[in-house]
Amino acid sequence: MRRQGKKKGEEGYGQGRAAIAFDDDVLLDEEALVEALLTALEAPDYRPPTLPAVAVELLELSRQPEVDFEDVVRLLEQDSLIAGRVLNVARSPIYARAVEITSLHEALSRFGLRTLRDLVLEISMNMKVFKSSDYAETMDLLRRHSAMTAHVCKVVCNHADVDGEYAFMAGLLHDVGIAGTLLALSERRGSRAAPPDLIAIWPAVDRVHPRAGQLMAEHWGLSEDLQWVLSAHHRVLVKGEPHRLSATVCIADHVAQELGYGLVPKAKEGDDEDDLRLDCVRSHTNVDASSPRTLEHAREALGIDDALLERIVAEAGGLDGTLQ
Repeated sequence: MRRQGKKKGEEGYGQGRAAIAFDDDVLLDEEALVEALLTALEAPDYRPPTLPAVAVELLELSRQPEVDFEDVVRLLEQDSLIAGRVLNVARSPIYARAVEITSLHEALSRFGLRTLRDLVLEISMNMKVFKSSDYAETMDLLRRHSAMTAHVCKVVCNHADVDGEYAFMAGLLHDVGIAGTLLALSERRGSRAAPPDLIAIWPAVDRVHPRAGQLMAEHWGLSEDLQWVLSAHHRVLVKGEPHRLSATVCIADHVAQELGYGLVPKAKEGDDEDDLRLDCVRSHTNVDASSPRTLEHAREALGIDDALLERIVAEAGGLDGTLQ
């Protein structure tokens, strides 16, 4: 790797634009790649993918104690694509009732502000963040993993004493740092014709993604609780004390992976030994996985024993139809 910028601790660190340059050898040097990624993500000119203005404004509205539904409808009408997708979901079998939804006001009345906020954020993430021509398959796995984790978070909240106000958002955003890191790799690869092979860089991306997620949450002005989740869902303990929302996401993340919604494709019967899928499984089975000890901390924090965990897994197993 050609040296890009300063190391931490050196004068001038973090004061310039960071580019990521690769050659074949650096892809095997995990520490060097971690340093390069962190330098790029913490550079002053780094900007994460932007969310649609409607999503950002709706997040702000949802924080207000009293909100006029008409204000929300007028806001949604500013983005016809998001509004159309909201109506499509409202008319889907999951939410459909005897009376057909024909307007945004009716959809809002049926969803409620919190569910609408979560839905608009999910639509926005799918449109703007979980998209990459270079890493399309992995981004789709990430989208499905994040959506399943978000829905499982709601299941966990129903069975544990957890405030569910931001549970869906926390699950949806918990791995956004992976998306941000992959997008940074695509955008800042310098003269390289193609970004590095994901098989080779997964360990570095995995190590960097909590910090990347925290930076993205700060850029988007998300709450401190959500910032903690994005940075701590693989450790749960914050200053020696369990962070309950992080614990919720940790358990939901684990359940999603157990149900086949992980980021590393599972080996399928009949796959050839030389198949990329098997190479990935053999090399990176621990990608985006919390340690058994961390999972134990999460379960202790929420009082989830083996029997309750089995109930959560069983209930979560029926969520497949809720995913977009």
